[in-house]
Amino acid sequence: MILSGSAGHVGELALVRYIRDEFSKGLLRNNLSIGIGDDAAVVRVGGRNLLISADTMCEGVHFDMSFITAYQVGYKLVSVNVSDIYAMGGTPEWFLLTTSFPAGTSETFAQEFLSGINDALNHYGAALIGGDVTSSNSGIVVTGIVLGFADTPISRKGARPGDKIYVTGALGDSACGLELLKKIMAPVAVEKDDGPNMPLPWEIMRPLLQRHLMPKVIRPVFGGCAVSSMMDISDGLALDLRRLCEESGVGAMIYENKIPMSGQMLLSAKFLNKDPLRFSLCGGEDYEYLFTSSADIDTAHYIGDVTDRGLFLIGKDGKSIELMDCGYEHFKT
Repeated sequence: MILSGSAGHVGELALVRYIRDEFSKGLLRNNLSIGIGDDAAVVRVGGRNLLISADTMCEGVHFDMSFITAYQVGYKLVSVNVSDIYAMGGTPEWFLLTTSFPAGTSETFAQEFLSGINDALNHYGAALIGGDVTSSNSGIVVTGIVLGFADTPISRKGARPGDKIYVTGALGDSACGLELLKKIMAPVAVEKDDGPNMPLPWEIMRPLLQRHLMPKVIRPVFGGCAVSSMMDISDGLALDLRRLCEESGVGAMIYENKIPMSGQMLLSAKFLNKDPLRFSLCGGEDYEYLFTSSADIDTAHYIGDVTDRGLFLIGKDGKSIELMDCGYEHFKT
C-alpha cells in the first residue's frame, strides 16, 4: 500500500512523502522556492520571501480539555504556528484563524479562546486578518495559518558532514509537564501564575506546565554566524533530527551528556520515576530549534556532529548506540 505505515495503516511520514511526490511536480515555478516538506513554504513576492505555514490542533489529539483552559488553547495555537516561521529564519506578520466548535460551546469559552489568540498575536507582533468559523460534530478543532517574511530562509536541507548540531534550549520539559498534569488531573492557570503545590512545589512545576500548556517560542539567535539547516522541535529531538538528516541526505552523532535538560525536569522525572533522557529525545512540543552550522556558536547548545550516514547516540559511558526511533507521529499507535 502506497501510504502504509505499520500494520498496513496510513502513516504520517509516508502520507507527507506521498503528498509531496504527487503535488510537487512542476511546483518550483511561479516564484515558489521552497515547497512541501519544510516548516513553511517560501514564495517570492515583490522581491521578498513570503513564508506560509499552517498548524491544526484537535481536541483529543493535541489537547484534553480536562487539562487545559480555552485561553491556553488559543495562545498555544498561535505559538506553534509562529514556531514554524522562526524555524525558517523569518518574522511573523499575519494570522488566519479557523475554528470548529461543537454545538453548545459557551460564549465564555469562545471569548477566553480568542483572548488567548489576541494576547499571543500581540506578544509576537502579528495581526489577525481573517479565517473561518464552522461547527463541529466531534470536538474542538482549531487551525492557524501564519504568514511572514525572511531575508534568507533557512530550510531543512542544508546540513553537511562536519557541521555541528545545536539546539536552542532545554528539551523534555513539555513531555514532563504533561505527565505532571496527569497527576494534577485539572486545568492549571499558568497564565495567572496560579497553580497547586502538589504533587511537587509550584516553582518546580511551573516552567514545565508552562512549556506544555502555553509555550512562548523565542526566535533563535546565531551570533551572526551562518546556519546551514534548521527546524523546530515539535515531535521530539530523535524524530526531528531524523527528519532533518533525511532531508539533507546526511547522518548524525549526538552526545547524551550534551543534551540540555532543565533542573526542574530532572527533579520531576525522578519523582515520576521516568527516564529524563527519554523525555528529551522522544517528548514532543518543546518548540525549541534544531540547527546545524560549521561555526562555533555560543548562543545555543552544541549536542553533536553531522556525519555521512547513520544516526547514533554516544552515551555517558562513551559507548555508541543507534539513536532510538521515537517521537510523536500521527496515526502511530
